[in-house]
Amino acid sequence: MSIATKGKFKSLLMKVYTLILGRHPYNTVLSFNFHNVRHIIKYLKKERETICSKAECVLVDVGAGASPYYDIFSPVTSRYVAVDMKESLTKNENRSIEQIYGFAEAIPLENAMADIVLFNQCLEHVHDPLKSVAEIYRILKPGGKLIGSVPHISPVHLEPNDFRRYTDLGLRQLLGGAGYTDIKIEGSGSVYSATALLITMDWMLTPRKDGVSQGFSAKKALLLSPIVGLINILGLLLDFLAKDKYIAFPNLMRYTKILTPESRILTPES
Repeated sequence: MSIATKGKFKSLLMKVYTLILGRHPYNTVLSFNFHNVRHIIKYLKKERETICSKAECVLVDVGAGASPYYDIFSPVTSRYVAVDMKESLTKNENRSIEQIYGFAEAIPLENAMADIVLFNQCLEHVHDPLKSVAEIYRILKPGGKLIGSVPHISPVHLEPNDFRRYTDLGLRQLLGGAGYTDIKIEGSGSVYSATALLITMDWMLTPRKDGVSQGFSAKKALLLSPIVGLINILGLLLDFLAKDKYIAFPNLMRYTKILTPESRILTPES
């Protein structure tokens, strides 16, 4: 098979893959990631309706990666800043995104400059969670909001940088200790969707080996998609029938707001 033919075949396969499984974060019910992203997308779209107008709104996406949620917030933001390690950010970015190289524990931005900080599916990966949320607090304007999500139940992934899981109680304690007020936390799904996520995500993860980063098997994701779809639908149905006991869920959605200028206490070095 020639190089050109291989290229065309690979392109066709990618189109089929995207058609069946969707593209992150808009994964279909046939994807192992469905129960991870379904509630996140719904939650972020709901929060979008509450934030400031595009004429004045600055959003900072901490741990942005490829900025998959840019399309949700771009209509209502005047400045979209993506903060992450250089190797994690999109190369040759052609969207209206300002890329800043940095870590959550030391965000290279000035005090009180952001109306919204998006910190989504990152807190489990940072080395110092308290310092990270304190840094976000520092860059938020008085009255600003921190929004995002963290996993409550999930297989180990992206190792060796997957350090913790959170309950709503632990997350509230962490944020409250950093000075956040008006903290609102909600679970996504329930026991059965969490179980569906654990089973299907475990199928797709490559085996853990010391010194080797885990990945996801695209081949398995495609071949097992019909079974994954059935499991995901069953999880939705059982969640609906059993009702939400707020005990076990794939993710926790968080919303916090800094209410007044007086509530902000910045250290001298910040």
